Amino acid sequence: MMQTMPEQHPAARLKRAEHGVKAAFFALFRVFLKKGQPDRSLLDGSQIKRVLLLRPETKLGDMVISLPVIDTLKRHYPHIKISILCSPGNVGLIKDDPRFEMIFLYRKNIFRDIAEVRRIRREQYDCVLDLLCDDSVTSLVLSQYCTPRKPRLGVGKQQFADYYDFNRFNGVDESKHIVNNTLHLLDAFGIDTGDENGHADVYLSENDRDIADRFVASVNDGRSQGPLLGFNVSAGTATRRWAQQKQAKLIEKILAHDSSARFVIICTPADRDQGRKLCDRIPDKLHLVPDHLSITAVSAILKRLDLLISPDTSLVHIARSFRVPVVSMYPGVRKNLVLWRPFGQDDGFVVAKHPNNIFDITVEQVFDAYRQLMASQKKVEN
Repeated sequence: MMQTMPEQHPAARLKRAEHGVKAAFFALFRVFLKKGQPDRSLLDGSQIKRVLLLRPETKLGDMVISLPVIDTLKRHYPHIKISILCSPGNVGLIKDDPRFEMIFLYRKNIFRDIAEVRRIRREQYDCVLDLLCDDSVTSLVLSQYCTPRKPRLGVGKQQFADYYDFNRFNGVDESKHIVNNTLHLLDAFGIDTGDENGHADVYLSENDRDIADRFVASVNDGRSQGPLLGFNVSAGTATRRWAQQKQAKLIEKILAHDSSARFVIICTPADRDQGRKLCDRIPDKLHLVPDHLSITAVSAILKRLDLLISPDTSLVHIARSFRVPVVSMYPGVRKNLVLWRPFGQDDGFVVAKHPNNIFDITVEQVFDAYRQLMASQKKVEN
């Protein structure tokens, strides 16, 4: 009997169709795009006044790994004012961030986006930095029309490399973390990013900090304080979700190992029922993160953790921005692990045997990674 191929996930089909449309657009309109001038000398940062960054993707993690570029550029050239074109999906992380002079939105709505590009052009930025370490028709077109006749800086471009005035690496350097790859954009300014640590805190408002303080105080409740551990049960795709039964067994195993530990269960609104069921097992030790919090308020809670356990999601990168240790779970693709592992950690990540799924990661593997990482942190503190 012939076996039928599994039906492709609707989101994957939609993404594939979107890529097809963009490829067709590039083929039709490439004649209107201007080639770069790679013979240009390095930019003189002392003469640059205003810079535009491009981050039109929707993922929060992509925004987090862009922050070190901003902080590093400001350390070397404090006078430069930085604006960004981002998406409704990731603007929540930076909407109150004083690092940005102006924030523009790419909405995937042609009429509104044309109007936004016109707003950007009126600002007359001195150069544009495309933060995506890969080829992107969207970023390419935006870089051309937002800052006409100004230097366009990219990193990891291959097919579109000729359209940038500066392009570091022909393809992403798979031996380096994505943070380090992105920082190489600043090579165009003559900045040696080899000495930069690559950490940059997510901005937290006073209100975000107050929310986190009140929640953590309610978790502590005046009792003896052991480690405060975060457990993220949610992930963007089903292949990165760990079985609920394994989540419960791991938590019970950690509490048997250290009865003073307390858990903050973190989840998306769609997974709150799952989070509640988990908390109901041990209500005095497991505490569900409050509902209807902004991503920055959740980030403030992450900053208060002693350790986070999570699948490969944006929360991993937010936690690491604050240098919170992370035990994270990845499908068995080495490229993905090297590029997107918890930044600045040599251990704490668990890799599945399956290339596209984390279902075969065992409770024992994650528990061993937890113990190893906690032991490493104690050595550092001592």
